[in-house]
Amino acid sequence: MITLRMEFQKIKRKKIGLTMCALICVQFAWLLWSGSHPDENERLQGWIETLYSLPLVSVIMMPTIMSVLASRLADIEHKGNTYKLLNTLHRPGALYHAKVLCGLCFILAISAVQFIFVIALGYARGYAGHPEWKYYVTAFMLNFACCLSLYLLQLLLSMLFFNQMIPLVAGLGGSMLGLILMYVKMYSFLPWGGFLSAAQVSMDWNPDTRVIHFYYREYSPIELCAVAMIFVWIAVFYAAGRILFARKDV
Repeated sequence: MITLRMEFQKIKRKKIGLTMCALICVQFAWLLWSGSHPDENERLQGWIETLYSLPLVSVIMMPTIMSVLASRLADIEHKGNTYKLLNTLHRPGALYHAKVLCGLCFILAISAVQFIFVIALGYARGYAGHPEWKYYVTAFMLNFACCLSLYLLQLLLSMLFFNQMIPLVAGLGGSMLGLILMYVKMYSFLPWGGFLSAAQVSMDWNPDTRVIHFYYREYSPIELCAVAMIFVWIAVFYAAGRILFARKDV
C-alpha cells in the first residue's frame, strides 16, 4: 500500500486524470454524433444498438488511450534513470505491482464513467424500455478486461524503451489494426481485437428495406476461445512485465 501511495504521489502533478478525461470525451463526442437524431426504430433497438456500437468505438480508441496511460505512468523512472536504485527502497517487482494497481484504478474509473455515460445517454434519447442489465454488466466486465490486457502490454513496452514515442506509436498502430479487424470478422485472437471478441451483439442489414436488426450473439466454440484469449493475454503480459521489472530493479 505504501508503494501504491507513493505511485499516486509521483503522478500528482502529471494531470493523468485530465489527459484521460480529454481522450474519453473524444469517445463520448463520437457516440453523441453517431446517433444524434434517432428515429422510432432506433429508439426501439436503442439499448441493444448501444451494446453493438460501444465495442466498435473501443477497439479503435482504447489502444491509444491505454498507451498514453502506460507511458505517463512509466516515464518517471526513465527520466530519472532510477530503475537500478529502486532495490534500496522496494523488493524486486513491488514497483511493478504498484504501477499495475495504479493503472487498474484508472481503467476501472474509465470503464465506469463510460458505461454511466451510455446509460444516461440512452435515457436522454428516450430509448424504449430499460437496458438488460445482465448484458450491460457482462459488457462492463469484458471491456475492463480488454483494457487491462492492453494496459499491461503497453506498460511492458513503456518499460522496455526509454523513448516513449515507440510504445505510443504501437498504441496508435493497435488502433489502426482494430479498425482493420472490424472489417474482417467479429472476433480476434490478437490483444487489440479483444473488444470485437467480447461484443455480445451482432446485426443484420436488409438491403431492400434498409433496416438494421440487432440481435444477441450465440458464440461458436472458436469465438469462445477468442474471448478466453483476453484473459490469457492478461496473464502473459502480467508475467512478462513482472519478470522484466524484477530484472530492471537489480
